[in-house]
Amino acid sequence: MTKLQNELREFRRLWIFVTVVTVLLVGVTVTLNVMHAPGGVVGHSIGGSAPVFMFLCVELIARIPATSRWLAAGRIAGTALVAGICFGISWQQQVNFMISVGYTGWVVYAYPVAIDGVMLVATLSLVEVTRKVRGLRAGLADLADVSAVVVRPVTPAETAAEQAGREYRESLARARSDAAAGTLIRKPFELTPVADAA
Repeated sequence: MTKLQNELREFRRLWIFVTVVTVLLVGVTVTLNVMHAPGGVVGHSIGGSAPVFMFLCVELIARIPATSRWLAAGRIAGTALVAGICFGISWQQQVNFMISVGYTGWVVYAYPVAIDGVMLVATLSLVEVTRKVRGLRAGLADLADVSAVVVRPVTPAETAAEQAGREYRESLARARSDAAAGTLIRKPFELTPVADAA
């Protein structure tokens, strides 16, 4: 097993770990938001949707490779906007939940920031690990394409035939060159005077 394959296996394990941590943190955030959401099933669904929306936006960026600088910038800007809105909604709901269970002081406002902050770090880490795994897979695919090219050895008979053909072409070219040179230097026909002939 090559060094690249070992690195890919290690990053796959890291990707599984980061994915599990991210899903657990999203689950914790959704649970805290749902526990203080008003109404029945509809209200709980709306209350727990904010962290899921942010996670989906980051996953779209991680899964889909960038093909254009402007499109990538637009996707990142849109994700940042959605993440900011979702963070504000989630923070407010968690603050209300902390107050409802009896917490007071700065802990009420700091605890939701800690939870959503760790979730954001885990999500961004998942993006980085996913890109690394994609790059390693592309590198292994390139190596496989190069190794698939088989160079057939040239036999002595083929070498001799190629040499004979080359010599024949060279001799033919020399013959043509000599024939053309002989045509150009040939003297014109001269008439002998009658007096000289007598």
